[in-house]
Amino acid sequence: MGHLKIVVDHEKIDYSGPVSVGDLLRMIENFLWERGFDKKQDKDFEQNTANGKFIEWQIMPWKKISDYLRYHIKVRVLGYDIVKADTVSNGKKTKIDTGRLIIVIDGFMEYDYDHRWEEKPILYFFRALYDNFIFKAYTERFEHMLVHDVNHLVDHIEKFLNLYRRYSVISRAAP
Repeated sequence: MGHLKIVVDHEKIDYSGPVSVGDLLRMIENFLWERGFDKKQDKDFEQNTANGKFIEWQIMPWKKISDYLRYHIKVRVLGYDIVKADTVSNGKKTKIDTGRLIIVIDGFMEYDYDHRWEEKPILYFFRALYDNFIFKAYTERFEHMLVHDVNHLVDHIEKFLNLYRRYSVISRAAP
């Protein structure tokens, strides 16, 4: 793996309440696909506990910017005590997931992902000079674009979770 630079470090969303976890994960995948990211799923884990389900879901999609540079956005969703609950929205009774979600988003830039500049020590030295002095203005523009994409994703997730604020939980189903 080439040189990784952390651009966005642990952008965190903490949410407790009613939510459709499947729709949330689908919305995140669709958002990233619409922006040209290729999906790479790292974890998809679900465990039944005494208080409900524990969910761990992690993807690290990437987007090729040039022959030398690509983005990575790591999205990790942790769900604690997820249970089905009866809810009322606009006078309609429905079953929906309820629990606590923690969403952590990181943004990385990977330089020299084909390892062309790591074969010999002199090439490694030239790559360091190139990255820090010549290519710097070019990569700063891409850093701003990555920060914009991550902030846009966080905004979409917050808007999605805000949809469920109008649901009121009547009863929680037994785990």
